[in-house]
Amino acid sequence: MTTIEELRAALDAAQQGTPETSVESAVTVYQVAAGMIDAYTAIKDQAKALIADVMTETGVTTYATRAGKVAMTAPGLSVSYDAKALDAIALSDARLAAILGPHRREAQRVGTMRITAKAG
Repeated sequence: MTTIEELRAALDAAQQGTPETSVESAVTVYQVAAGMIDAYTAIKDQAKALIADVMTETGVTTYATRAGKVAMTAPGLSVSYDAKALDAIALSDARLAAILGPHRREAQRVGTMRITAKAG
């Protein structure tokens, strides 16, 4: 399986089997597709590195070409806090808990599926 059409055909065929064979075939298709994505990502990263090299050498940070536009953004600062540490501090100090409490936000996350290759 090396083309998208072949992957789609294999996935379509996988729908006709038993649950176990369907899942096994789907995992195989998933892994092959992931490998293809990795290969394309490597090429994409090389293209991006070439653009960065050109920008570094020329000092030009924006280009508008027939293929598309590229621009380098200005550096910035990201700030984050260790929620577990702040929760621990709030548990040990009621005054800080009262200060931090109104600013605490929680959001539920759905479970995700993790697909891994068989070892060996």
